[in-house]
Amino acid sequence: MPETDSPQRPLPLPDPLSEPFWAAARRHELHMQKCESCGRLAYPPEIACRACGGGRLAFTPVSGRATLHSWTVLHDPPSPGFRDRLPVILAVVELEEQERLLMSSNLIGIAPEDLRIGLPLEALFEDVTDDCTLVQFGPTER
Repeated sequence: MPETDSPQRPLPLPDPLSEPFWAAARRHELHMQKCESCGRLAYPPEIACRACGGGRLAFTPVSGRATLHSWTVLHDPPSPGFRDRLPVILAVVELEEQERLLMSSNLIGIAPEDLRIGLPLEALFEDVTDDCTLVQFGPTER
């Protein structure tokens, strides 16, 4: 766990449904649920497929490539742990594997004035503690 004097950001608390997502993140992989009946991907994890109602969903790796769907920029920290990370860019990204497969995340490595709808992005992984890796997105290296 990285030692720091600054306050910690709020961290996710995995539950049995989301634990496979977080376990993959700790390996620096992005996984989404996939319905075994209709093949639709889902995020966030669901107990049943929103498309067909099927109850057999398994986690599968995805590329981590996405495009920017929407965003907002926070200039005031949402909690003390974000004070040294301003401005915070909260975004909704669309993963390339499926139209309308949207995921909320932070954007890093880009200035707010450089944001535009459709910006190519890639998943980035930040090891916050031994047990927690956050999935964030940044501009695709081209």
